[in-house]
Amino acid sequence: MHEVVAKKYVGALFSSLDASEIAQIDSALSDIKSAFASSKFVDIINLPSLSAEKKAEFLLSLVECNSVKFSNFLLTLAKAKRLEALPDISKEFSYQKALRDNKFKGAIFSSFELNEASKKELEDKFSKKLNANIEFESKKVDYDGIKIELSDLGFEASFSMNLFKEKLTEHILKAIK
Repeated sequence: MHEVVAKKYVGALFSSLDASEIAQIDSALSDIKSAFASSKFVDIINLPSLSAEKKAEFLLSLVECNSVKFSNFLLTLAKAKRLEALPDISKEFSYQKALRDNKFKGAIFSSFELNEASKKELEDKFSKKLNANIEFESKKVDYDGIKIELSDLGFEASFSMNLFKEKLTEHILKAIK
């Protein structure tokens, strides 16, 4: 539900901004999104006794953004009682910014630490293949293989050693019969 609301609000906000404001507001929305992890913060946002103006002022006090458009945007959200949609709005805003800049972030999951040269090579190859600027973050996890994920583009590729061993065994068994 919040995703639909987020798209409408982000569309309206995004169309009114210039390039310099987009980066500043993206950063501010990310900061506000991370504040939602605190239950005390959520309680303050949901306080019925606190006016919409005070809620908007409170949110503005958390970020370093002096944009009049952003303060009006937060006030509009507060008056419409849509502040709980801010995490989804932040996510959608970042996605729209990535589309505009043609720059996407992805993750590489593996059981080993990927060196910078390999990571850079993968970024270059995926950037060329997908005709976009791709930047990967390497994450070490308990996974027997490697998994590459670009969630904004709906792309996922993986190579599992266990699956490879199973397929190889299956192929050998078929060859023997």
